[in-house]
Amino acid sequence: MHAHAAANAATPVVRNLSPDQLRDLDAISAQIIPTDEKPGAHEAGVVYFMDHALGGFFSPHRTEFQSDYQEFVAGLARASGGKRFTDLPVREQQVYLGTIEGTRFFGTVRMLTLVGFLASPQYGGNRNGVGWDVIGFKDQHVFQPPFGYYDREYTGFVPYDTKGKP
Repeated sequence: MHAHAAANAATPVVRNLSPDQLRDLDAISAQIIPTDEKPGAHEAGVVYFMDHALGGFFSPHRTEFQSDYQEFVAGLARASGGKRFTDLPVREQQVYLGTIEGTRFFGTVRMLTLVGFLASPQYGGNRNGVGWDVIGFKDQHVFQPPFGYYDREYTGFVPYDTKGKP
C-alpha cells in the first residue's frame, strides 16, 4: 500500500453515482491509470471526482453519460455472460475495454479520469495530491512580485494544502 493511500482519512460523500457505478468506474479508471510503483487512479480517488463532476461542471451531460453507462453494462453483460466489470479478471477487463475504446462512454471516462487525477483535490479527485506527486507538480505561485505598479502590494498566493485546507 502506498503511503498516500494510507493517509486518506475519510471517504467522500457520493451524490450522483450508484454503488455499482462507483465500483465499475473505479475499476475502469484503475485500468486507465494503473497503480504500479506509483499511485494510480484508485489511490487518487478519481471516481469521487467523477461523482463531483456529474453534479457540477459535467451535469449538462449527465443524462447522456448515464445512458452511455447503461449501454456499457448491457454490452458487458452480453460479452461476459452477465458478469459485472469488477468481477472480471484484470486481463479480461483490459480486453473488454479494448473493444469499447472508440466509444463516447470510454472517451468520457478516460477524460474524467485524467482530469480527476490532476485536478485540485478540492474537486474530489487527486486525493492527497497523489496525481501531482506523480508528475512532480508543486502547488505554488509561479510569479514573484513585483508584477507591476498596480499589484506591488499583493501579499501572495495561498496554495491549496493537499491535506484538505486552503
